[in-house]
Amino acid sequence: MAFIDTALEVVSGARAEILIFIFAVAAHAILFGRHGVSLNFRKTQPGKSGSSKTVSSGARSPKTSSNSAQLARSVQKLLASPVSEQKLVQEMEKYLTGLPASEQVEALSSLLTSVGRSTSKELLSACRTTLANLGTAPSTRLTDSLLRGFLTLRLHSDFKSFLNDIEAKKALSAGGSVLALRAAVQMGDLEETWARLPAVAEAWKATVGMTASGAHGQLFERLVRFTLEKNQLPQLLDKLQAAGIVASWSVEHLIKECVRFGSQSGHLETILALAKTQSVPLTGPSYGALIQGAPTTEESRKLFAEASKNGQATDRDVLLAASAAALRTEDSLEDAREIANSLETTARKCKEAFQNAEVAAALLRLALPGAPLEGRAVELYDSCLRDSDFSSDAQTEGLLITSLLAAKRGTDVAKVVAAAESARQTGLIKVVAGGRNLADCVSVFQACTQKTACHYNALLDAAIFCRDMKEAERIMQEALGAQMADIVTYNTMIKAHLQSGGIRQARRLVERMRQNGLEPNTVTFNELIDASVRSAPHEVWPLIEEMKAAGLQPNHVTCSILLKGISRNSPPADVERALAVVDAKEEEGMDEVLLSSVCEACVRSGRLDLLKQQLQRQRGPGAVQIQGAHTFGSLIRSYGCLGDVPEVWRSWNEMKKRLILPTAVTLGCMVEALAANGEVEAGYEIIKDHMADPSLRSLVNAIIYCSVLKGFSHSKRFDRVWTIYNEMKDWKMQFSIVTYNTLIDACSRSHDMDRIPILLEEMSAAGIDPNLITYSTVIKGYCQENSIDKALKLLEDMKKDKKLSPDEVTYNTILDGCARYGMWERGMVLLKEMESSGVPPSNFTLSVLVKLAHRSRNTNEGFRLCKELASKYNIALNVHVYNNLIHSRTAHGDLSRGLETFQEMLSKRVRPDARSYLLLIRGAVASNRPEDVAGFLNAAFGMPGCHPRLATFNSNQLKLRNGLPSETVTEALEGIASCSGSGCEVLAVEMLRAIRGLPNAPRLDSRLSTALTSKAVRKTSYPRTNRQ
Repeated sequence: MAFIDTALEVVSGARAEILIFIFAVAAHAILFGRHGVSLNFRKTQPGKSGSSKTVSSGARSPKTSSNSAQLARSVQKLLASPVSEQKLVQEMEKYLTGLPASEQVEALSSLLTSVGRSTSKELLSACRTTLANLGTAPSTRLTDSLLRGFLTLRLHSDFKSFLNDIEAKKALSAGGSVLALRAAVQMGDLEETWARLPAVAEAWKATVGMTASGAHGQLFERLVRFTLEKNQLPQLLDKLQAAGIVASWSVEHLIKECVRFGSQSGHLETILALAKTQSVPLTGPSYGALIQGAPTTEESRKLFAEASKNGQATDRDVLLAASAAALRTEDSLEDAREIANSLETTARKCKEAFQNAEVAAALLRLALPGAPLEGRAVELYDSCLRDSDFSSDAQTEGLLITSLLAAKRGTDVAKVVAAAESARQTGLIKVVAGGRNLADCVSVFQACTQKTACHYNALLDAAIFCRDMKEAERIMQEALGAQMADIVTYNTMIKAHLQSGGIRQARRLVERMRQNGLEPNTVTFNELIDASVRSAPHEVWPLIEEMKAAGLQPNHVTCSILLKGISRNSPPADVERALAVVDAKEEEGMDEVLLSSVCEACVRSGRLDLLKQQLQRQRGPGAVQIQGAHTFGSLIRSYGCLGDVPEVWRSWNEMKKRLILPTAVTLGCMVEALAANGEVEAGYEIIKDHMADPSLRSLVNAIIYCSVLKGFSHSKRFDRVWTIYNEMKDWKMQFSIVTYNTLIDACSRSHDMDRIPILLEEMSAAGIDPNLITYSTVIKGYCQENSIDKALKLLEDMKKDKKLSPDEVTYNTILDGCARYGMWERGMVLLKEMESSGVPPSNFTLSVLVKLAHRSRNTNEGFRLCKELASKYNIALNVHVYNNLIHSRTAHGDLSRGLETFQEMLSKRVRPDARSYLLLIRGAVASNRPEDVAGFLNAAFGMPGCHPRLATFNSNQLKLRNGLPSETVTEALEGIASCSGSGCEVLAVEMLRAIRGLPNAPRLDSRLSTALTSKAVRKTSYPRTNRQ
């Protein structure tokens, strides 16, 4: 009986532990899915001849297993590409129809487990629909899997709908309750959180006085963080107290989250008072968090003393927090020293607590320059850290070595270095080099008993880092003498020469390497190419050819270097050659880093035609599998530049589907892509969604808001600009000069210049000085409202500011204001001032001057200025300058001279654009020359019959890549038909027919054909009517 009583007592005592274990396993499985612990309870059935057969309680027939496996394979294949819910339902019912309900449920559960994090809304919804169609009730496992899936994908409405169905059937499990609470917190629903808390609190109650498990500890942390954000922590404490779950672990999480959140000390005082009332002892991590979050060093000292008194002085968290507090000497050096001395005393008494690498390193850091125990590193090492392990903190180990070297303790240095393996020894040389004391690096190198090429290379790196090329050359020679110089040794020296601009020295070293029997490798060439991209672009392609001649092929690094060197001013041929190198790597496969580089290079160079070609490959079978938010950001930005809004959304939704959290850059790319393409409200909605989610709110910044501010400003919705501006202030966004420049630009565009002084005062209060863009934007606003005098006065103010000098943009802005109102004399004075200030004019300046001359009726002066300034400043006129010159002729009815300017542009190899032809077409219509209009249309589309004066030019030079816009074609055809003379209407119809027959014909209004045909019929039939 005594044995039975004892057994019952043991079982009774273990009941709480068993309950805790079962709940922890369940919570872990719910929170972490298929990566959780799997329990497989088995029962034994007697077999023949006394043998036994073990059968799983969830055993399935071979048919079920086969169907489950086939279903999983089939569905996973479907999920590899976009698939509808209906298609998934059909596939599920094909395999599940006819099976027992339990086996149907098991098959669906196994399916969701096999899919894991690749699940989708369509799959989860298909599971629900299939269950409903089959009339099958889900098991607890399947219910929890579906709830977890909806929650993971943030499908909150689907989660609520399914949860309501389960609760209506009273089938919600303990795991489901955990998920329901987690969902309420994630959705920011305070009322729902309070409603769900009691069910989970019952399970938490079993852990009173114990350490929380990882599963419900994480959920509890989220709950505390949520209530802090909602300023509802007192209410949470009341509910925890009422539920009887004020325990050491819960107090620990409460304190930690309060410190992380940076909440007011009043919250911590309330928590500590509650713990004291409930006689709950504070854990070491609790004291560690309190010390870390203490507002002053004095408070940290008192808390460390209290922790020591309560037996927590040797806790890892306490020691680390106290060590960090002792480094806050700017607050109170006396308190910092007292903490440091207490730590040293603790270390002497309990050396084993400081054998942990992180704790030992934290104590040794107190001997850094400016720290409380400055200069005592050797003393600390001797007294209590000789047996400590510093291997995980190379920086601290380096501090110890430099301190030992300074104390001339070479024997101890040799001991520390010898104890390290070879890789760590080379790491120590590099760490010691951080102090720029090359002699110490040499001492560590000499302490290494078995030197390898890696040791020599580390020391060579140190010499180069210390900018001692003479010593580097000596080390190189020593490595050669010891036969330890390898390709890395040479590459290190080559890189050093290149970094100092010594391309010739680097090339000589390459030849020397060959003479010594070593061939340059891809790294060698990549270093040479990288240096050439920066300083000698003309040498890049000969290096590529030399690389190939050596039997080496450009790798991904080579491609990245070439792409990095592409800019707005890169020659088109260089851009195409760089992409050709990338395309040659297609067999090896492009990774997402290279894809991102390709997209960014095409955007930077303005080669949207090449960008479009590259992105089209992403839609084919060789598409790169993207896993990073940065690459998605590049894709979104690229599609935004192309104006392909559907692909922008597809990329964004694909990222969300894969559960890849955006970065601030990715979010900024998305908002900018939408705002730049007219979907400003959609961009703003994305910002609002992120601001509403506490876990995503930190991604939003003032720069992202600027995209929608700019979008609303450009679309002249200025009321929305100021509404969002006030919202940004409410959120306490950190404004920058970019923010204020965007707002000032909105003032200029809306002619609301009275707001600008207020914004400038805000800038001054925030310590932000106006820059050139600020002044130029204000000047633009004054010019637009014909306040040139104010603009010129502001220009004078800029000149008085020593930090700012008016640049080309500033002068061009005022010149454009003069052109707007035909102020020729003022414009000429400003041009002379611009030149005398050392600001050279650009093509933009010339285009503005031509416009000024035209509106001032000084057309010939515009031509003279262009010729004179282009020669003086070596400016090659671009298409925009030529277009303004053509316009100045055709607008005055001089089509012949306008066409002469067009011919000059072509002879200078400047390709015309759509505006070039539009100006000529309008001039021809105004001059009643329908044949000329037809000739210009034929030239623009590359059709036979171009204008006679253009016949000497190559048709490819005349043809526009994308043809003419539909609006220009319509205006041209209607212009031909409106000309006086016979056959004009018929010519218009013939031209319309020819243009519509083109492969990439513009989309023209169907009513145009009817109108032109009717007009032609009326004109041709009118004479016959008269004859009758």
